[in-house]
Amino acid sequence: MSLSLYIHFPFCTNLCGYCDFYKVHHKPAIVEQYYRALEAELVLAKDTIDPDQRLLDTIYIGGGTPSLARTEDLVEMLDNIKRHFRLAPDMEFSFEINPESIDSDKLIFLKELGVNRPIFGMQSFKPRLLKVLNRKHNLDDSYRAIYLARAIGFDNFGVDMIFGLPKQTSRMLSDDLNQLMELKPPHISYYQLTVEKGTALERQVSAGKLRLPDSDLSAAMYRGINAELSNHGYFRYEISSYALPGYECRHNLRYWDGGDFLGLGPAAHSFIGDNRIANVSDLKTYLERLARKERPLVFDTGSREARIYETIMLALRTARGLERKYFRHRFGVSVEQVLDDRSFRAMVESGLIDPEGDRIKLTEHGFPLADEIIRRLVK
Repeated sequence: MSLSLYIHFPFCTNLCGYCDFYKVHHKPAIVEQYYRALEAELVLAKDTIDPDQRLLDTIYIGGGTPSLARTEDLVEMLDNIKRHFRLAPDMEFSFEINPESIDSDKLIFLKELGVNRPIFGMQSFKPRLLKVLNRKHNLDDSYRAIYLARAIGFDNFGVDMIFGLPKQTSRMLSDDLNQLMELKPPHISYYQLTVEKGTALERQVSAGKLRLPDSDLSAAMYRGINAELSNHGYFRYEISSYALPGYECRHNLRYWDGGDFLGLGPAAHSFIGDNRIANVSDLKTYLERLARKERPLVFDTGSREARIYETIMLALRTARGLERKYFRHRFGVSVEQVLDDRSFRAMVESGLIDPEGDRIKLTEHGFPLADEIIRRLVK
């Protein structure tokens, strides 16, 4: 048995107004404490995992801005991981990078460290839109990052993009797609901007200072993205994830398939043996608890019904859909027994769901309505 590992690096020099991932300002003294706590958490977490399962086939370091990390700290962190876990020979090692925070020396170091899948957070090629998002990189930074990745020999890398931005027009999206296709990254995540509670973006939208594209324009943008990427050989394997053949993100597939993963760092989540737990979303508390050799956990009290909903939701967001046999094995009932029969039949008749074979899947027409379909389907 194998396991995936996620490590949350919560530090940023710039706090983007749309992002609701847990993050704090980068301060070297606090960063040093974080690494000591992370080492302690790794040891405590390891002892709760069956020795036979301590084989890592994916590692993902996200944030925050992991590319701010010092090389010596990353070496020590990976050495600690190797002391307590085995690494699969074909392990996928993903590492998030802001384009303005990377250079050739850092990329060469990451490759030598074992990173084989850098992810560049570009979001857009339009300076006007990057300003709305409070991003600090520019067009030159984005092109340089991809050029360096290829020159250094990264065969696999990803680019994160966003659509549905305030002030974004269809022409702007088309320009972004044209520039993205010039770069032809093996993997693309293209997210629709969502207004998350407690963010600066929410305050601006609520105050009427920013307005997002209406639902019709956003839907048209999504269809345009799918068509353009499909025309260039990309396969949409999850609602926001596209890859050239063979370049799907194995780490994210572990999440969507309901596999086991361990999360370390403040606000990180773990799912092992059908038990979901989360770390506290507060760096100060995280550091204090681990200084006392206590895991900084917030236990999930989700019911069986919550697990069923989560399984259906994650599976239907993927191109593979929900496997009937897997669902029955996990929950002891058929998936049809937990779906709203009237809604299910209506969505099948409307061409939004394909129920044939051993899987239930959303159709091309169903994907843009995934959230609403899932909400209506589960009793």
